Amino acid sequence: MKNIQPILIDAITKALLEAEDTGDLVIATSTPTSVSASIAEKVQEVFTGDIFSPEELLALSQLIYHATADKRFYDWEMPTLIGYTVEEMKELGDRLRSLTTL
Repeated sequence: MKNIQPILIDAITKALLEAEDTGDLVIATSTPTSVSASIAEKVQEVFTGDIFSPEELLALSQLIYHATADKRFYDWEMPTLIGYTVEEMKELGDRLRSLTTL
């Protein structure tokens, strides 16, 4: 699965540098990547925080955990049906769980 954070940081850095090149913005640091990382973190919070509550994220992560723990449920056909292998789904469940603050 693709980690979106480096992609966001790169896109934000490019946008900041383009804005500086056109004179719309002055970057007062020699490392705009650190500023971009901060912005990317806030953007990611919006996309994860406003879509599901922490309780819902925890419930989804538990659903994924139990589905991938039972080989009878997550059988050979499941990757074809949903597009993710059992390992990718486990990683997704872990990421969802890490987003919760419960």
